[in-house]
Amino acid sequence: MSFRLTRRDFLRAAPVSVVAVIAACGSTPATPTVAPTSAPTTAPTRAPQAASTAAPTAAPTAAAAGSPAAAAGTPTATKAAAASGAPVKGGTFTYGNSKPAKNIINPLNTIGTGQNVLIEALFLRLVYGRQWGDGLNPQDSGPIDLAVAEKMTEVEKDRVWDFEIRKNVKWHDGQPVTADDVIFGIWLALNKDAKSTNETPVVGIKGGSKLAKEGGATVEVEGARKMGDNVVRIELEQPIPNYWVNWAVGYWPMPKHIFGAMPLDKIFDEPYATKPIGNGPFKATRFVDGQYMEMDANEDFYLGRPNVDKFIVRFGDADTLTAAMEAQEIEGMSAAAGPVFDRLTGLPHVVGNPVPTTLPNGFMVNFEKVPQGAALHKAILYAVDVPQLNKQLYSNTLFPSNYLFEHIVGYEQPPSGFTKYAYDPEKAKAILKQANWDSTKELQWIMWSKPAAAQDAMQAMLAAVGIKTKYKIIDVATVIDQLYRQSDWEISFANMSGDQDLESVWKYVKCGWNYDQGGFNFERYCNKDVDDLWTKGLAETDAKKRKDLFDQVTLKLADSPPQATLWRGSVAYVWNKRVKGAYPYQYRRPVRPALERVWIQK
Repeated sequence: MSFRLTRRDFLRAAPVSVVAVIAACGSTPATPTVAPTSAPTTAPTRAPQAASTAAPTAAPTAAAAGSPAAAAGTPTATKAAAASGAPVKGGTFTYGNSKPAKNIINPLNTIGTGQNVLIEALFLRLVYGRQWGDGLNPQDSGPIDLAVAEKMTEVEKDRVWDFEIRKNVKWHDGQPVTADDVIFGIWLALNKDAKSTNETPVVGIKGGSKLAKEGGATVEVEGARKMGDNVVRIELEQPIPNYWVNWAVGYWPMPKHIFGAMPLDKIFDEPYATKPIGNGPFKATRFVDGQYMEMDANEDFYLGRPNVDKFIVRFGDADTLTAAMEAQEIEGMSAAAGPVFDRLTGLPHVVGNPVPTTLPNGFMVNFEKVPQGAALHKAILYAVDVPQLNKQLYSNTLFPSNYLFEHIVGYEQPPSGFTKYAYDPEKAKAILKQANWDSTKELQWIMWSKPAAAQDAMQAMLAAVGIKTKYKIIDVATVIDQLYRQSDWEISFANMSGDQDLESVWKYVKCGWNYDQGGFNFERYCNKDVDDLWTKGLAETDAKKRKDLFDQVTLKLADSPPQATLWRGSVAYVWNKRVKGAYPYQYRRPVRPALERVWIQK
């Protein structure tokens, strides 16, 4: 049995696709994230005219820009380099993305991908999960990628490491990145008084919980100590396997020489909010609210100057960005999987590059507004025809999944007794009847992008079993207030955490762990039994006993689910074929985007 999508539904889908969902957002992760792009609602055939402050679409000539690579930018040199497969130096790389959810470009204060695409170009972590390799896409496995760190020594398995800091990594103002900057960044990320909220937090570090609860004015972290002038020792409370192979674990040095003397409540203010001093391959030069951010190549980048002179991220809704991709005004974007992705990848100048994600996606009912939330989640799991949606509207990029911990190493299989769901609208109706659900009630479905065919199809599937919904569309810039704080909604389509760290995953379901408490439990879920078992599981050091405890958590969550978990999806990136060297954005993979490798074939 499957839900029937009519020919009209399918044809209507041609210019549209799935709406953006939260993660966090980045964002997310430890935090929910706003997905990379929203869904187009029309099929624009040409890009709109740029406004007077619109992002530039071409770099200045080498001579005008005063580029040191002027000789390489001449037509003869460019053609010769392209013919040989060698990187072409110079030019501009332009990427399209939704605008940042908030105008703070700092890895310690993020809520979505709109910020993250900028942060990855401007800042470096201490280490990344694995090295990129030599291809356009990152390798599936490999050694740890050392960034700010030059050497990593494991002192105690899965718990204690020493990191020697590179001497040739500099802040964009020319100052060296030091061991003190590493510790300062950890301290800011954890310190309650700094009010950091980020998708890539420091997790499990010794003394971190105390700093998060109590704050403090003295820059010290029990689990981050200097061992000599240029070495930092990181010590966790307990061993965590695969700790560093995790996009959502972030150790971001911060410039102590800039922020060290500032009041903590001013660190995320201008001028550094939108023109930060980072240490990555590009430097911030111009930010135009709602339109674009322009960055220049960092001449002092420790791996060498990037190939392109400028990197521009152009902000826009999916209609505008899709048109820009068609018109070759931008070189890359993420498109909603489905007809838009299929249409774009059918163009001769575009190549598709779907990147699977670990995020559990599904419907989430606001338990504060809808007491029967758990019953609705179970009904929804039977009401939505995932295989049909995947085939007709998602370019077969979905991976059906009802199990929250499926992405965690060592927890891939649910315990015996776990209910697996398949499309069965009659079972959905029976659950709703047993819960005394009022089928005349209309739920506000909050979203921050225009609905598309996928949303309309799911809305119809829900209505067919007796769950009526009405779209409530908000500006992405108001997500924090409307989704998290005001809680003025009844149902959303969003994701839980895709983290490896179970404490970070807990932020989405722990009682009372709302946004202003440092969590992401925006659905207002609370299950004391789950919290008690989760607490015991995090404290357990024996791997088998810990798994047994989290199997019990899984069964408790199955009895009263915080989400109707439907699938893990993919971020469907599209790139102009003139992009060479690397496809840098790889949504939440534990790699550093190799932006310095990108070059544009002329």
